[in-house]
Formats: sequence, structure tokens, C-alpha cells
Amino acid sequence: MKKFFIGFIFILLIFAAGGFYFLNSRGSSETSTKYKEFSFIYEDKDIDKKDFAKIDGQYYLSLDFIKEYIDDTISYDESEKAVIFVNTKGTKRIVLGANEAFLNDQRVGLRSAVIEKDGKVLIPSEIFIYDYPVSLRYIEDKKVLVMDRKDIEYAVGIPTGDGLNMREEDSIKSPIVSILKRDNKVYVYGEKGDFYKVREIDGYSGYIKKSLLDVEFPKNKFKLEIGIDNGEAVKPLNLTWDYTYGPQSQESIDAITSIKGLNVICPTWFSVANSNLDIIDRGNQEYVNKYKALGIEVWAYLDNSFNADLTHEVLSKSSSRYILATKTLRLAKRYGLSGVNVDFENTKIEDRENITQFVRELSGMFHSEGLKVSVDVTPQISSDVTKEPYNRKELARFCDYVILMAYDQHWASSKKAGSVAEYKWVEGNLNVLFRQIPQEKLVLGVPLYSRLWSENDSNVKSSSLSMNQVKNIIESKGSSISWDDVSKQDYTEYSENDKLYKIWIEDAKSIEWKTSLINKYNLAGIASWRKGFETSDIWDTIDSVLSNIKY
Repeated sequence: MKKFFIGFIFILLIFAAGGFYFLNSRGSSETSTKYKEFSFIYEDKDIDKKDFAKIDGQYYLSLDFIKEYIDDTISYDESEKAVIFVNTKGTKRIVLGANEAFLNDQRVGLRSAVIEKDGKVLIPSEIFIYDYPVSLRYIEDKKVLVMDRKDIEYAVGIPTGDGLNMREEDSIKSPIVSILKRDNKVYVYGEKGDFYKVREIDGYSGYIKKSLLDVEFPKNKFKLEIGIDNGEAVKPLNLTWDYTYGPQSQESIDAITSIKGLNVICPTWFSVANSNLDIIDRGNQEYVNKYKALGIEVWAYLDNSFNADLTHEVLSKSSSRYILATKTLRLAKRYGLSGVNVDFENTKIEDRENITQFVRELSGMFHSEGLKVSVDVTPQISSDVTKEPYNRKELARFCDYVILMAYDQHWASSKKAGSVAEYKWVEGNLNVLFRQIPQEKLVLGVPLYSRLWSENDSNVKSSSLSMNQVKNIIESKGSSISWDDVSKQDYTEYSENDKLYKIWIEDAKSIEWKTSLINKYNLAGIASWRKGFETSDIWDTIDSVLSNIKY
């Protein structure tokens, strides 16, 4: 009897364990209420209700959502309530509540305005959705808005049979979001334990057990980028600046001749004049026509008059930046120029991001017209890049070229005499910037001038010299020349009137050494400051080095 009782208890325990296992392996049959209201899903992510809306048939997405998932360069000018997009279509500026926008220098009408709701800036999808590789569609029977990327191929899952449960979380105890049939394909975004994270191609997001899904992976990945060709430069840039401080003289135009190897000339024609956003225009159409006939592109040049206060006033407002950018574009188009070079110097650290945003907006406008954009930057001095006047990494994102002005190592008012740009210093500064600027966009700026230093017991002074002026001084003074292997330059000195004069000489030999860095580091090219300072052999020297570069 005792044995029978023990056996009976054992059987009951087996049945209880089996029942417990059956109940637990069966899974929840509870239906999810997660998507009972209008919802928005980006890929597999459920987007917060505050970040989207449907108003009078128009779909709105928040600036925060767009910045996080679509375009992290979108900006918002809080003081002027203006949203600014910069992309391949150009620069688009929309003021909160306005029924029109500005695309580059064109006015466009809007069916719906940008609004503010619950502390969020909401942007009608029609304003931006066609400018990016995304698709946005509303699935009416499920009351869900879904967005996918056109530049990504997703893994696709196929149910192994009918009646497959897709759940809210990676657990069979989680409520059922949807019951799939064999022909209901899903996108597969990742895995978590025994589950795949999925979304119905035209529907909800959730989790499905791996054993219930056959997955087709693009090259064994959940996502495969099938992105866009950026159209990088394929041959070395050879640019020189043509310094013009007044209207272009007829004499200078008559003197225009072919320059061996040069493919871009950049006359310093345009300057921001004042806070009224007037631009000083020194341009000349005949100048442009003559260089273009020689096969040399002419680029616009815009500087800030090297005025820090003016720069701050002009760039701190998005409306001012817009006007300045459109005026620059109109000047470039008027003269038939092929690009623009932005040279903003002597600026305040606090205007670092204003400069970045201006060049970004300018780039959008110029690129939409098929014109190139370059920006000049100084060598990095501070180890903390946020204390530098330029956000070089960000500038490199949207400019075709970033030109390092690798000169004035010892500048006009330096307390110590030295080279304008010794080789070792130039190479060191290039290497620092490789962390911020891709080599294929980085252009090395070199000097075509030297400095004559005078020293006595009380002070050090200097003046700039062209290459021919240096030759004349050496000949007239009869001074000897020695090679400085650190600077990769010839050096000369002489005494006169109780003063010691020193020159670290920029000539064909020193320029050849610097130009060799283009090949050594696969840089985008070279820019020289400035035309008129060089001797005739300089162009042969630069062209000889660049011609050996295989791009």
C-alpha cells in the first residue's frame, strides 16, 4: 500500500510538471494594444508620439527626429525661428509659420507651414522628404506611418507556415502584435536571444522566434548599404590666388598668359564690406573669359575683410547668412565662375560654428549649381579642437576641398626670425589634420614668398619678399647661400648698418620639397599664395611633381 501511494504521488508530480511545461511553452495569447492609435515606425523603431503628427492630411516629423535619423546637419536658428536644410538639392531655409521657403535664391510655396507643438518643431514631410534616400508611406488599414531607407538593402524573413505570432518583446509571454501567414514577408533588423527583431514590410514592428522564420541575408548581414557615389576629385588641384586689392587693371588682363599645369586661378575679388551685407566686387568679365579660353577655371573668392566683429555680426543670424550666400552665388553665376574659395580669417572662437554653418549653407547653393566649394583653414594650434577658429572636420564633410594655409610659421610680427614654412613644420601640421580631413579633400597651401628679417640688440623686424626680390638682394649683397636641411630651404644672411639680415629662401627647390608631400600623402592638390611672387620656374617645378601622381 505504501509503495502504491508513493507511485501515485510520483505520477501526479510528473503530470504537474508536464502541465506546467505545457502552460509555459504555450505562450501568451494576449493581443497587443501597442498600435491601437496612429503610430510611426522608422525601420524597426517605434518613434515617440511627440515626434510626428498628421494634421489636415499632411504628415509632420520633428526636427529632432530628422536630425537623429535622416540628416544630422539640419539646423534651427532659435532667434529667427528658421529651419535650414543643406543637401544635394541646395540650401533650403524655412521660417516657422511661413507659407513659403527659399531654396538657394528661389522662393517656393508651401502647402503647410513649419509649426511648433508640445515643445517640438514639426516639419511637413513635403518640405524635405524628396531630398533624401528615404521612403515614407501610410498603411491605412493599420494606421501606421512607416519609413525605410532607399540606400539600404534589408534582410527579409519568410514565415515557415501560417499562424506565426509576432510579439511585442523577445518572449513568448509577450502580447501578440500580429499573426502572420506564410506569404507575409518581414524585414529583419537584428537578433535578441532566440528571437529576430522584425517589421512587417507594410506594418508593425515586433519579435519572431528564429525557428519560425527563414531569412534571406544580403551578404550575410542584416543591413547592406547600397549608398551613393560622392564624386571625389580624381586629379590633383593646382590653384593659385591672384591678389587684387582694387578693380582689375587692363594691364593685368593684357598680361594673362598660359601657366603650365595650373587648373584653377582664384582672384581675390569679393569681400564682405559691412553689416548691411554689401559685397565689394572687383570682378572683371574679360579676365574670366581669357583664363577660361586657356583651359583654366576661375573661382570666386570671398573674405570677411579679416574683421572679427563684422564676421560675428554677419554670421550670427541665419537670415544674414542666407543673404550673403545668395549674393555670393549670384556673383559667381554673373561672371561664369566654376567654384568659390571662402577665406575667413582673424575670427573669434565663439563664431566657429557660425562659420561652419555659413559654409554649409553656401555649399548647398553652389553644389546645386554644379559649382565647387573650398574653404581655407589655418594649422591647428590648440590640442583642444573646440578652442580652434575652424571646425575642420565638419567643414570637410560638405566642402570639395579644405585648403591648409601652411605658411606664416614665422609671421610678420614674430619675435623670432625664421622660415615662413619649413618642411618639417608643414609636414607635421598636415599629419595633425589627417585626423579631421580626408586626404582626398585636403589641399596643401604653400608660400611663394620669403621674409627678410632684420635683427639688432633691441628688436626683430621683417618684410615679405617675392622670389625675384630675394634673388636681387643676394646678388647685390654678394651674400653666400647654405642649405638648411631641416627647413629644406636655402638660407642666407648678411650684416649692414649694425643689423643682421636673414632670409630663409622659398624657391623652386623648397617648393619641390613641399609639393612632394602631395604625392607622399595622396593629397587633393596644391594652392599657392600668391601669383606674382613666383619665378617662372615654379610652375614647371609644381607641374613636374604633380604629373607623376597617379590618381
